[in-house]
Amino acid sequence: MFDIINLILLIIVIFILIMLRSVLGRRTGLEKPVVIDFDEHKSKAVETNHEDDVRNPLEINEDEKNISSFLGELKYLEKSLKGFDLKYFREGAIKAYEMILIGHSEEDHKTLNSLLGKELYEDFKASIEARNEAAQKLEYSIIKVSELQIDDIKIEKNIASITCRINAETSSTISEFKDDEKSTKRNSAKTKEVWTFSKNLKSKDPNWKVIAISRLN
Repeated sequence: MFDIINLILLIIVIFILIMLRSVLGRRTGLEKPVVIDFDEHKSKAVETNHEDDVRNPLEINEDEKNISSFLGELKYLEKSLKGFDLKYFREGAIKAYEMILIGHSEEDHKTLNSLLGKELYEDFKASIEARNEAAQKLEYSIIKVSELQIDDIKIEKNIASITCRINAETSSTISEFKDDEKSTKRNSAKTKEVWTFSKNLKSKDPNWKVIAISRLN
């Protein structure tokens, strides 16, 4: 009977160790919910542990022929930000786009403040206040980025900026309450915008912050 109990306890311990091994070292998203991982490939490189599986961070997409003009800047970013990878920057930029739109609709100032430059954050804050004064509520049902293209990369005095052309499809509703009556307006749009992401290469803040947004259509 004693041996059986020991055997069961041993099995439980082994199971717990296996579960810990599968979880330790992975980002769960709970530690810093407003931090976007632009260097995801570093963890993948550790998991695979094969040099052949690590993607070249300067690999060029065929649809971005102009990216060859920024190889010097990309090499500098790779050197300054260990693990910088243009592919994962693009993925992070798309995630930031979605989070900012949702943050704006849900009045999530913590997320907006983490992902926007000071001046742009004040613009978003003013927009939220104006919406509240009008007793309006904004909700998104669809946010889909169909294309993100790198238009420009600049580095000046340790400040890096990457300008992206973003094509997206959104579907939203604006609810307005007036005289105890609710009216709802639905809107579907295909937007073309230019977003500029900026980062102080000496800063410990892992996020690239959006400092400018301009509409093309």
